Amino acid sequence: MDSDTVPSTPRSTQEPTPETEYESRIANLDSTPTQFTTEYFSWRQLADMSGRLPELAEQFGAVTALCLGDYVALGTDTGLVVVTDYLGRTKAALGSPATAAYGPVSTLAFSTDHLVLVAGYAQGFVVVWDWVKGTTVSVSRPLQDSDKPDAAGHPAGTAITFAAFVGASKHRYISGSSGGHVLYHHIIRRLLTTMNTSQLAGPDSGILFEAAALPYGSHKCTTDDMGLVAILTDTSLTIVKTRHGVEQQYRASYQISTKPVQKRTVVKRPYAGCVSWLPALGYRRPATATDPAEPDYTPPKLAYSWGASIHILAIQLDYNVSGNGTPMGSVPPRVQFEREAEWTAVGDVVFCRWIEAGTLLYMTQSQRMFVLETALAQETEICASPPGSIAGRPWVTLATGVEAEPSYAQVISVYKRRVFALCGAASLYIGRLLSWTERLELLVERGQFIDAITLATGFYQERTGQVVVGLPRSRRPGDANQKKRQALVGSRLAGLMRSALKRMFDADHDHRPNTEPELHALASICIQACLALGSLQILFSDVFECYSTDSAHQFVFLETIEPFILSGDITHLPPQVLNAMVDSYGTTPPLIRRLGGILMCLNLQHGEFDVDRVLSSCRKHRLWRTFARVWLSMGDPIAPITSIIAAASQTNRSRDSNSGQTVGELTIEHLVGDDGFDDEAPDVVIFDYLDMVIRGRYYPDNQPIQPQSRAEKYSTLVAQLVFPPIETLQAQGSEQQTFATLLALLGLGTERLLDTLKHVLSDPFIGYINIIVKPLSTTQSTQDSDRMLRRPSQVKSLMQIVVDTLHTLTMAAYTDPAGQMLSARQIGQLTSFALTLYATRFPLIYLTDETMAEWSDVLLRLDDVATRAERECAFELLFKLNPPRSYGDYIDRVRSAGFFRVLEHIYYTLEQYENALRTFLDHPDFTQHRLVFPAMKELGASKRPNALECTTSFALNSATELVEVDADSFVETVAAIASLDHGKIIDTLSTRPQLQFAYMRSLLDPAPDALSQSPGPRTGPVLSADERSPPNIGLSEEQHMVVYPLKSLVPDDSQPTNRFSQAYHERYLELMCQYSPSGVLPYLKKHADLSPEPFRLTYVQSVCGKHGVSDGLVWALVRLGDFSGALQTLLQQTDQEIESIKAAVPDDRAGSTFAQDIAAEPGPPALTEADRERLTDHLGIAAHNIDGCVGVCRAALAKLGKDADLQPGNYLGQGASSPTANGAAARSQSDYRSLVSAQLCDLWLALLRRTLGYLHTTNRTLDALPPGAATETREAWQLVSKRQRWMLQSVLDALIFAASPASSFISLRAIIQQLITTSSTAAATENNNNTRQSGAARSLDITEIQHLLAVAVSAYKTEAQLMALTNVLVDYDLFTTFAQLVRSQKQGWRVAPDSAQGTGGHALASRDVGDLCCAKCHSPLFVDRRQEHAMAELRRQTAQYYESSALRVLDLHVFEDRDAQWQWMKLRTDSTAYDRLLGQNTHAGAGAAAAADAQVVLFKCGHGFHRHCVDGLAAKGLAAADAPLPECAQCADAPASVRCIGAIG
Repeated sequence: MDSDTVPSTPRSTQEPTPETEYESRIANLDSTPTQFTTEYFSWRQLADMSGRLPELAEQFGAVTALCLGDYVALGTDTGLVVVTDYLGRTKAALGSPATAAYGPVSTLAFSTDHLVLVAGYAQGFVVVWDWVKGTTVSVSRPLQDSDKPDAAGHPAGTAITFAAFVGASKHRYISGSSGGHVLYHHIIRRLLTTMNTSQLAGPDSGILFEAAALPYGSHKCTTDDMGLVAILTDTSLTIVKTRHGVEQQYRASYQISTKPVQKRTVVKRPYAGCVSWLPALGYRRPATATDPAEPDYTPPKLAYSWGASIHILAIQLDYNVSGNGTPMGSVPPRVQFEREAEWTAVGDVVFCRWIEAGTLLYMTQSQRMFVLETALAQETEICASPPGSIAGRPWVTLATGVEAEPSYAQVISVYKRRVFALCGAASLYIGRLLSWTERLELLVERGQFIDAITLATGFYQERTGQVVVGLPRSRRPGDANQKKRQALVGSRLAGLMRSALKRMFDADHDHRPNTEPELHALASICIQACLALGSLQILFSDVFECYSTDSAHQFVFLETIEPFILSGDITHLPPQVLNAMVDSYGTTPPLIRRLGGILMCLNLQHGEFDVDRVLSSCRKHRLWRTFARVWLSMGDPIAPITSIIAAASQTNRSRDSNSGQTVGELTIEHLVGDDGFDDEAPDVVIFDYLDMVIRGRYYPDNQPIQPQSRAEKYSTLVAQLVFPPIETLQAQGSEQQTFATLLALLGLGTERLLDTLKHVLSDPFIGYINIIVKPLSTTQSTQDSDRMLRRPSQVKSLMQIVVDTLHTLTMAAYTDPAGQMLSARQIGQLTSFALTLYATRFPLIYLTDETMAEWSDVLLRLDDVATRAERECAFELLFKLNPPRSYGDYIDRVRSAGFFRVLEHIYYTLEQYENALRTFLDHPDFTQHRLVFPAMKELGASKRPNALECTTSFALNSATELVEVDADSFVETVAAIASLDHGKIIDTLSTRPQLQFAYMRSLLDPAPDALSQSPGPRTGPVLSADERSPPNIGLSEEQHMVVYPLKSLVPDDSQPTNRFSQAYHERYLELMCQYSPSGVLPYLKKHADLSPEPFRLTYVQSVCGKHGVSDGLVWALVRLGDFSGALQTLLQQTDQEIESIKAAVPDDRAGSTFAQDIAAEPGPPALTEADRERLTDHLGIAAHNIDGCVGVCRAALAKLGKDADLQPGNYLGQGASSPTANGAAARSQSDYRSLVSAQLCDLWLALLRRTLGYLHTTNRTLDALPPGAATETREAWQLVSKRQRWMLQSVLDALIFAASPASSFISLRAIIQQLITTSSTAAATENNNNTRQSGAARSLDITEIQHLLAVAVSAYKTEAQLMALTNVLVDYDLFTTFAQLVRSQKQGWRVAPDSAQGTGGHALASRDVGDLCCAKCHSPLFVDRRQEHAMAELRRQTAQYYESSALRVLDLHVFEDRDAQWQWMKLRTDSTAYDRLLGQNTHAGAGAAAAADAQVVLFKCGHGFHRHCVDGLAAKGLAAADAPLPECAQCADAPASVRCIGAIG
């Protein structure tokens, strides 16, 4: 609600003090005593003002709000506004009886000229005071009930929390209340004073944190005429234009974000916020500024915070286009708001104000104050709150009930870069940031000179990472601000260093003694400061002089400066400092080493240091790297070579004599031993020095020598010293003098010198080096001209000089060996190097015959094995580049020298190709022998005359040697040469059968390593402590048995083809039987299916039988169909192993059958470890053979069963279609199947008899052991018995599996009955004749047979459950026979003796499952064994089909009911049809008929019928199809005692 101006009389007014007096007083506020000061900030209490506050509070009321300008305005809880100066003197007390009802003063704000202030009250009133006159300019009253609904105003009773003038006007201001209203007031003075009020924000905008108007700055800006107001709530920031109409300019909504901002994260909703404007501030553009577009002011900015997140919003003015997009005319620029920066504080920000451009002061809820430099994004915590706590005003909490942070804008004010804070009710503090000079002075006052120098260095380099006040901030490197900053700080930094040195080393200064860390820290920071200043004058004058007063202090300084030298920061040292370092570091080996590193990093220029002192120190301390560098820096590259070579020679002599010679103060052992001086050893330094200097580089940093002319000069001087440029020696015996340097280097290390030369000569820089050759007299030149590599020349390249020098030196040393200049090895190395260099760099220059002879003579006659390879390579290059006139003259000499590669070249040149190939085999290095095969291929493929014939002749004549070298490569080579044939090679090797075998193996079987690996003797299974749980030792067929391949013998495109004749394979088989019998069987399996047939089976049988290769023999017999012979072969081997087992036990009567013989003798001796190992091996082999026997039986079943299935077709194919012919064919087929069944049963029976015989003999022997027999012997026989029982178990497992309905050729019951019968007969014969046989079956009593079969049946039943899932039919005949035996089993594998007496059984036991046919149609009946859930389904279906039948369908797993006459069983002939029948509708008639046809009636007597056959029988008086079947149709006429008649229960 707006109202007219209300006059008011102030209670007390005083004349204001002149402006100049206030300015001086404000300027002198910092002179008050310091109360609380940090490194960055200083808090001082306004003593006069704080002393007056209690009095003012008693007179006018307690202070509730504060505002500062040129004067101090205080609001009280009585509604009065008191204006004082900074001394606390009252200037005005504004108030009246009418204003007393406004409530306490809640906010205050001065106008720009500080003559008018606006006050907000707790009851919603806003008053503008002219405090100088003591009158009110206007009063804004809160809304009343009588006001219009659309009236703008604050609600009554809501406190005014923010009020401020807009711009420089004293008639425009804003006010904000705790209820969320923000109003804009405009006082209009015409004839009458009126006021217009507009609402900028309402309660729906959210909780109001703060509202602020953009003030005027020192630079006039377009925004000054806009009257911008920022309103911050908990949901948004809104910027509104108030001049020329209210209009929103910008709005940003608060969003909860977890995105990291700078270094912290904001994750909660803010209940604290503040806002602060920075007006446009101008600054003076530097005179050196070159960019005219660079602005001379900083644009306005807005800082606001939500919680702990601080945002900087910059105002950009677009002068390029107008508001409608047209070019700028008279239209003002466009105002744009852009986010400039974001920062996350350590806590919620409750107060923020700009101190200066780019520097923002903010305070967190814990009253910690920070300064944020927005341009650098660096934060500095300047201090905590003043000593007294600042009490904020909880206006938001009181108005809304929300627990928000209190407002501090009413008690903290920022004015002229100073912070004023009201602490409590009686203390007013002023705080300010310390300038850079004040910070330095504060550290000096505290005696922290090192920190002061460090801070000043940071100021100089602008790298403090902290807020800095009072120094210009550079915008770019090298600008005017940077120069000004360095000028201001540089002089102060130098003064600080001098003050610190004076305090540290002043003898009159009273302080504790200096410690070494303090001295080191001061020296280090002074060095850093001098490096930052770019001048080392203070360092080497003032600083070094202070430290030189004491030797210990001087050493600390030198140690401190050392890392700066090594890092390259300091490259020059004055003479006094360098001499002091040489003296201080020359005492101990570690320091000497460090001294060398220091001197290496310094730029030692002539005239800048004491040369003699440094060189003598280097020589004294053996710092040869530094020694060489110093000489090189002085322009003399020759002097260090001679000195270092002399030192190296002396060192070598000292090492040889081991005399411990003293060099200076240190012994040679100390210098070149294990103390880390290897890189300073002279023999190491000299070669590195030569390498770098000759290549035009400084030593040791390897940097190019500048200028280029100096580098060429140094390189030429060194090269001339090492390689004297002469044509020939002046006189005999002058070699030592002429080549003194070169000989000395060769004595230090020939290999290292040659490596250095290789590296040097490969550098492109060497191309610039040319050396003038010394001229000789005409006579001498004519006499010795043939010795030169080139004709006499005035200028030669360095490479030519090296070759000439090495040639001259080696010739002199070789022709005069008595001089002992060079060893044979050195001559060989130098000659090879020179020739190789000559051949690779001068390939177009030919040598004379005499020079050629000289080089050749040296290379061929030199007796040195170590350099043979190098000499051969050099000689080869020499021959290729300079071919001799007669190659034949060199053959013997080259062969005697061992140059076989050169000899090969000679033979090739002479077209003696066979001799050339022979050189590979004559070479002493065996690795060279393999190279003959590529040479043969290359020669055989070439078109040279007689090359192919020579290659063929060589292959035939050297076949044995070539096979010994590499048979595979030889075979490949023979195949690659057209004139060679494998048959010729094989015939040639006939006298060497072993080599012939190796060749044929590579030819026929190119993977000899894989084929030679045959499975060794099968070891027995691991012993089991539980006899009731024998492991299944039967392994897969692929591992231990021969399986007849079911592939077609007719070759087709998919079968591999045999490329070699049958004679090759059969000869190879014969050789393999002799030299590698273990590879016979893998070879036979691999090549059996080749087409055409690689070998004859009869030949395989013959050769394997001849050489005793049993596995190959068995394989051949199986392939031939002689299964009985194959089985007998394996059983014979098993008999031999059984005899070996008996021999392995140390008892000569261990195999005796007579107990009385064993009992009559003493107990056997103990079993040794070797005997136990032999016993285990033999048992493993025996088990392996038994597995092979099982494999033979299975192979017989596979082949014979397949032939039996094909037999009917043979008869049907004859064209007989009459019933008589068909009957004959059926009878012939039945006869053949019977024959096959008998043969298969005989095989299994023979295997069972032999296995049972082994077990019987062992058990008899074990039972006959006397009580006093050794424990080891008894354990051995028990082990044999257990292994043999496992063998028998594996045979039974395989037999039961083979006797399943999948094969109707084997009847397990018939085999067991025949075994029992023959065993009984054999027992009677054995008892009568009293004979014994190793593998004969003994008499087995019924109990033992039933026990073994019970074990087999139990395992068989377990396997059968899995077979039922895989559609494998099972023979239930066996279960019917041994039903009682199975039921009588107890826990585990043992069977009680009384439960297995008698065979039991009934008529079904005498019938073979193969004979179980339908009594009407004579078709076989097969029975399917289902699981529990399948049997239940079967019962359900049967009950549906035959509801009136009294038939019982029993569980077919075990026949529990022995009285059942017959049972229904499901026939499974086709799995698909069976599953389809199960899925059909059981109530359908067709489904019932099909199910009836698929069922079988099996009577207890053994007769069986198909259901449809039983239903169709009219004879025998059978009942109807739907009636129960009382008896078997076949037994209906039998006597009543045996008829199958009885009630069906």
